[in-house]
Amino acid sequence: MHIRPVGVLDAEHVLDWENNVPDWNTAENDVPYTVLDILNFIHELDDIEKVKQARWIICKNDGHAQIGAVDLTEIDFQKSEASVGVLVAHQANRGKGYAKQALQLLEREAKSLGITRLISTILPNNEVSIHLFQKCGFTKIGETDERFLIDGAYIQALVFEKWLKE
Repeated sequence: MHIRPVGVLDAEHVLDWENNVPDWNTAENDVPYTVLDILNFIHELDDIEKVKQARWIICKNDGHAQIGAVDLTEIDFQKSEASVGVLVAHQANRGKGYAKQALQLLEREAKSLGITRLISTILPNNEVSIHLFQKCGFTKIGETDERFLIDGAYIQALVFEKWLKE
């Protein structure tokens, strides 16, 4: 397994993932993305310092099949920190260690960008993600305010962090 920067040829997969993954119920948009939205997003990723985010595609080594994505968002170069997210898109690929490996590879990318602190915000009912991030060395540091609208109610999320070693 490896990760590589997202490219134009990934637009169809990214569009599907952004519009159809029920686990991403914290999305701030309330209308589906278009192909043009995704292509613009991919193009903007060329300037990480400007858009303050970076995304990589998770690929199997056998045939380079795209199975998900891992990203850094809300990158703050002054504080050397970023939020991190990971998605293994299809159930058949989950539970096989791809997300853990992708997070480990993402740490290397984050270090190369000068990032020393990773932050993850996870909904409290997402036990799989909580376990994954804890297994990868993240520590719970608190909770957000009630800013996530889920099924008509605002809820808090858990905040985890990991300091990257030199």
